[in-house]
Amino acid sequence: MKHSRLFALVPALLVALTSCTGLFGSNDSSSSSHEESSVSSGSSSSENAASSSEETVSSSETLPPQSDSSSSEDTTSSSEAAAKATILLEQSEGGKLSFLNHSSGDEVELGTSIEVVVEEESGYSLVSLKVNGTDILEKRSFVCEEATAYKVTAAFAPASSSSYEEATIGLTGIPRGQNYALSAGNVVSEEIEVTGFSGTNLYNDDTYHDDEIRLGSGKTCGTLTFTFAEEVVIHEVTVEGRAYKSDDPTLKVTLDGSSKTQGYDEGAFAFDDVATSTLKVETTVKGERFIFTGLTLLVEGGTYVPPTPVAAKIETKVTGNGTIAISPNADWMTGDTITVTATPGDGSYLSSLVLNGKSGTFLRENTYSFVLQEESNRLEALFREKSGESEDFSNLYANETIFPDRGSQSKDIDSYYESVRGLKGEELKEGLHNIIKGHKTFGYSSLGQEDWETVDVDPFNSSNFYVIYEGSKKKGYSVNKEHTWAKSHGSFGTSAPAGSDLHNLRGSNSNLNSTRGNLDFGAVDHTSGNSIYGSFSWANADMEGNYRDNYFEPKDSWKGDVARIIFYMATRYDGGSEPELEVGGDIDHSRFNDFTSGASGLHGNFADLYEWATSGIDPVSDYEVNRNNLVDQLYQHNRNPFIDHPEFIVMIYDKTYDGPGALM
Repeated sequence: MKHSRLFALVPALLVALTSCTGLFGSNDSSSSSHEESSVSSGSSSSENAASSSEETVSSSETLPPQSDSSSSEDTTSSSEAAAKATILLEQSEGGKLSFLNHSSGDEVELGTSIEVVVEEESGYSLVSLKVNGTDILEKRSFVCEEATAYKVTAAFAPASSSSYEEATIGLTGIPRGQNYALSAGNVVSEEIEVTGFSGTNLYNDDTYHDDEIRLGSGKTCGTLTFTFAEEVVIHEVTVEGRAYKSDDPTLKVTLDGSSKTQGYDEGAFAFDDVATSTLKVETTVKGERFIFTGLTLLVEGGTYVPPTPVAAKIETKVTGNGTIAISPNADWMTGDTITVTATPGDGSYLSSLVLNGKSGTFLRENTYSFVLQEESNRLEALFREKSGESEDFSNLYANETIFPDRGSQSKDIDSYYESVRGLKGEELKEGLHNIIKGHKTFGYSSLGQEDWETVDVDPFNSSNFYVIYEGSKKKGYSVNKEHTWAKSHGSFGTSAPAGSDLHNLRGSNSNLNSTRGNLDFGAVDHTSGNSIYGSFSWANADMEGNYRDNYFEPKDSWKGDVARIIFYMATRYDGGSEPELEVGGDIDHSRFNDFTSGASGLHGNFADLYEWATSGIDPVSDYEVNRNNLVDQLYQHNRNPFIDHPEFIVMIYDKTYDGPGALM
């Protein structure tokens, strides 16, 4: 405070003079119990008290407030002096601070706004500015709201002598599948040349996009390694992408031995200008998976200037029965985040919502956020009609003669499923698992031709039996054992229960079994005009109609059978001491539940299998119902619930389903 030493001497001097000469009035104890109060109140000598009033106010920090009720005017002056704030500066190397229109140590009235002036020395930059520990780096001002001291501190740091430019790396042509070979041909880059690209435990079998890749599974961590044409100095690495489902991955970035580890959403990985010819990205916790889409690097060699936001426009396209709303709804700039809400019309659901061909970030049902990265943007929404009224599943049935009856078993069909009455979604799936688990098992090698001719009997011609992917054949037609859910998709081999489950095992032509191999089930492009892509020729005319490419697509008359088997396996085997199996592939998360997290085996392309099971292309047949009864009665004593109640598939997986629960 200005002149604080001088003002501090005044009270002591006045007391001394009073006691020696009585100049300021009586020293009688009855006038006041405090000499300081006598001095400030001047009860016996108003003239001299008035003459010292300026000093009295200025020294309010050292003088107690007036307590004599007879001196209201001077008491008010003392109170006003106490209700002030003090502003202070603490200087720091690298720069100088000052107050606009004030000086350090000044007392100011409460409510005063104080502006801080910063002067940076050459070679330094301001990195921190605080008042009483509160950051004011951007505002550089504060308001004095309390009668206290406001101390401003700053920190300056040497300015970096390096300059940086931005380099980007993206992906292209990533195949569908898992653990495939990658090369520099799968990389798109700017301002940096990538000559090598490889990885481990990589997947692209969920929501398929050829410009992204999943690192890790429910059981493994995943890695990606990039090799550059020449050594570069990297200052900062931003890993682009998103968490897989509800996972919360931690990522590790390594530059020639120098590593940084942090959460995927904690911003850029900062390095001390590391010279490197390789860059590795990896997940660090098994089961915490990350969808990788690219890298943004700050590399030494130029001055990087962040792009200046410019006006953006959005063209919208809506297909089907529904509407979309954008917030904010105008005045967009590049870099802005928009929120899009899609509202399906009656009898419709949102199938997809993309901006420039890319999905957004899920916020809540039918609502997503997007970042505007281009000046011209195209927002597309696709609404599709539901397959029918949610309460009506008549299109799923085609049984006129044989009905689901548990025959010799102790329960009828309704009481068998009674425990899941009213359930939907994951609860229904879990409830069905509890009903059908723990069945009687058989050794794989003990099952053979006689068993297929028994359980696969043609219900309308007892001299025939059904062979998967073909149809009804005369008994004696030689077959081998086909794992509909391939035994390699979950690594259960031929071990019971999964490896010898009769709901999954079927009799098959050996050549056709070999042709299918362990391919996932899904739709195949038929435009070539051939019924199979490859050198295999169909052994029999009734094999025609099956297709093979990246997927195996059975003929229409078997699509429903296959789908119901795959959904059975995904419900029956739920982990623990047994495999955890789930339907994988293309899952529209805006509409369907996804249970693949943590699965030890995935099979099929969900979008196709769901359509095959629910669209009516191949409803439940009399043969399937009869087979379900025979496997239950004669062998395992459990059932495939999706043959008895195919509507359960809709109730479990479709988020838009708004009908009654199971058996209601």
